[in-house]
Amino acid sequence: MGVIGLFKRSQQMITENKTPSELCIECESIIEDEKKENGQVSIMTMRFLREKYGTDRANRAMWRQQKKKIEITKEESVIDEISSVLSDLVKNKNQSL
Repeated sequence: MGVIGLFKRSQQMITENKTPSELCIECESIIEDEKKENGQVSIMTMRFLREKYGTDRANRAMWRQQKKKIEITKEESVIDEISSVLSDLVKNKNQSL
């Protein structure tokens, strides 16, 4: 769902019959979609999310998205490190043969 379509929805449709965790997940997915489309979250989108979902919920969703990015980067660095160690082991084994 694009951000434009979201702006057309009323607050009642967004919060109607949803648990707080569902609202958090929905807010976080909007932030994630915006980051995928534009590379960052615009000020207007965050302003909208704070109005519709509340300041605390929108800020926490943004924080969680930033933390996920950091965790993914750490995982990638560990994978790169492991692959370089394996590569060195294979080279050493091939040289010994």
